[in-house]
Amino acid sequence: MKHSFPPNYPEARQAFLKEAHLAGAQLDVCLHPHKGFQGEDMAIDVAWLGAREASKVLVAISATHGVEGLYGSGCQTAWLQQFKSTSLPADTAVMVIHALNPYGFSWLRRVNEDNMDINRNHVNFEAGSPVNEGYEDIHACLLPDEWTPASQLKLQQQIMDYLGQKGVRAGTRAVTGGQYRHVNGIFYGGTQLCWSNRQLNQLAQKYLQHAKLIAVLDHHTGLGPSGHTELICRHPVDSQSLALARKWWGADVTSPASGESASEVIDGNVRMAFVHLCPQATVVSIAMEVGTQAQTQVMLALFADNWLYQKGEPHSSQGLAIRQQVRDAFFVDTPEWRDKAMTRGLAIWQDTLTGLSNTAI
Repeated sequence: MKHSFPPNYPEARQAFLKEAHLAGAQLDVCLHPHKGFQGEDMAIDVAWLGAREASKVLVAISATHGVEGLYGSGCQTAWLQQFKSTSLPADTAVMVIHALNPYGFSWLRRVNEDNMDINRNHVNFEAGSPVNEGYEDIHACLLPDEWTPASQLKLQQQIMDYLGQKGVRAGTRAVTGGQYRHVNGIFYGGTQLCWSNRQLNQLAQKYLQHAKLIAVLDHHTGLGPSGHTELICRHPVDSQSLALARKWWGADVTSPASGESASEVIDGNVRMAFVHLCPQATVVSIAMEVGTQAQTQVMLALFADNWLYQKGEPHSSQGLAIRQQVRDAFFVDTPEWRDKAMTRGLAIWQDTLTGLSNTAI
């Protein structure tokens, strides 16, 4: 069966809903209050396959970082295409959450309608926001008045100087780890739970309170060697969950807490929220992180995108060029990359179902 990735959010949603319906899924819709880039409706769409009372559940999420939904939605729809009810192990269900951040998917942005990175937003704000003093040193440089070749060159030099001063690891952590003060900055985590994460909390309450073992696959792109899928696992080093992840998925599992991952340790992680949302269950969460371009290119695309929505015009020719730049940074539109990403993605889904089946609860 030939699988393909969607070119944009409206077509992704249409294809997902079609295949979910054909697979016999129970469907749920969380309609977004805003309209998309083309004026279309946006929503978090949920497809449930299997018994509602199943004790083992695979939860698959796309578009936590909106533009990365091009990859995640493609994997979700491809899996639904080949789904047969007989392929589900006993006492196992699958919950497919399509476009957790539909605004970002539609507008080809990593962030949501409030300029928030929703993967830095799932924190307990009543206990106070996380503090990232390092970001304060660099914030002013990241938003120049103009976006020109000269301003980009200057910004890149300022970043290199900052990393030289702080050290690459500490400097990268300061820039990408999440910040909670500057709404016009990058990797902004907000001051309260965003719309997407409020919906996620309600969905977990509605669907997952019977589960005893939950595997969460959160589909991401933009980090690591092009075409390689790293499985980033943020569970504690000595935890049962990390041990299960290594058993289920093997050598591609990395632990940021152990310094193994290309990713920094971050606050407000969406997939790790399931640990708190479903305290009755053992939760095993990973990010399926597919590499795309060099990290300098990916970061420059994020800086350009942030400038565009703070000081530019998204529908201008410059805006459309930046939109394409962001798309290219998170989705490599070549047959080789697409085939590698899809083949590995579907294999991870199958390994997850096998792992759930083979794990006693």
